[in-house]
Amino acid sequence: MFGLSQQIGIDGVLSASIAVGNRLQLFHALAKVGSEDKPATPAQVAEESGCKERYVKEWLSVMATGDLITVTEDEKFFIKKENIADLTGGTGVLFPSFLPIFMRVYDKLCQVFKKEGPLGLDYSEYTDFFNAIAAFSEAIHKEHLIPDLVPALGPNMKERLEQGGMMCLDVGCGKGFHAVLLAQNFPKSNFTGIDVTLEAVHLANQQRKDNGETFDNLAFIQMDGAKMDPDWTEKFDLVTIFDACHDQMRPDLCLKEIYRVLKPGGVFGMVEVKGYSSVFKNKQELGPRATMMYGASTFVCLPVASNSEDALGLGAMWGQERALKMLKDAGFSNARIVATPFYEGSTLSPTKDTGYSRHFEKGLMPQCGAGADDDELNATGVKVMTLYVQYIRLASMAMRLSRAR
Repeated sequence: MFGLSQQIGIDGVLSASIAVGNRLQLFHALAKVGSEDKPATPAQVAEESGCKERYVKEWLSVMATGDLITVTEDEKFFIKKENIADLTGGTGVLFPSFLPIFMRVYDKLCQVFKKEGPLGLDYSEYTDFFNAIAAFSEAIHKEHLIPDLVPALGPNMKERLEQGGMMCLDVGCGKGFHAVLLAQNFPKSNFTGIDVTLEAVHLANQQRKDNGETFDNLAFIQMDGAKMDPDWTEKFDLVTIFDACHDQMRPDLCLKEIYRVLKPGGVFGMVEVKGYSSVFKNKQELGPRATMMYGASTFVCLPVASNSEDALGLGAMWGQERALKMLKDAGFSNARIVATPFYEGSTLSPTKDTGYSRHFEKGLMPQCGAGADDDELNATGVKVMTLYVQYIRLASMAMRLSRAR
């Protein structure tokens, strides 16, 4: 039996090795040249992947002794059929692949921790991280944004967008994926995306329709969500923000600005990390699943959201209680959580000895504009799962009911 310290070391080595295999497409190579009926030699995997045989054999040995792949007595290897999809394209290899990105800022982050150190780190330090998250998120949202999330935003929302004339805003748009998808599906409505980073807006402005044409109902602008155009008061029918609220230095001001720019009766939809505003409760309710989110927040979310003296520094696990209070303080009078079961994902299923398993749970969306009881607010919501944790999202919708502020 291994003690805690030994197991921590083993898990760390395994995760780092998974990241290497993902980067070099070694899982893909093994799946292509090897099977349970005909296991592959290291030489075959090396040839398929374009890598050196000796290094490939060492990596295969890590994966086999870590119970992610299988080794035969004559030292040939294969991936079990039930694990091929997860290891070659599932979310299981996503989070271990973040480790090199986290380590890239290791020295700077240690300085940030110190009392005399910088307040935080800039978005530019995390380009690879945000690109990886975007690729993963886009695959899910491309399938579910239009048929599932849009109708969940409110009665007849899809029909209203199709009818046209809707003015829509996406805050923290990144390179514009969500706004582009909405603009392409609802050509009679108008969409604007804003982001504080110039590079993101530059990439967003390069987006084109599937046929290569430019959009005439879509624009992207560099703008701080906490300081929007003063002329935008009561301009928009729909405002969305996807996984970007907790990364704001002043999310409270951002939400107040969203309230200001919404028309009376307008709708606000927000996708966020699902969690509670208590570490103790997150440990009780989410267990090890919360660990990755706190870890990602330590390395990424908190540093990028702390670059001003007045920053709130919420972190990814700010929790639904604090989120709902902040929505109320912004002017959205009532809030409740709405299930979003259409956001599902799978986790890697190694052998039972590793202690990980595959399962699905529902995602959540807090909705402002109608009350909710405790059962609704406390329902467990998990949208996406990875090898070690579940990437937990909570989507929220806020309805502006009156002009009162």
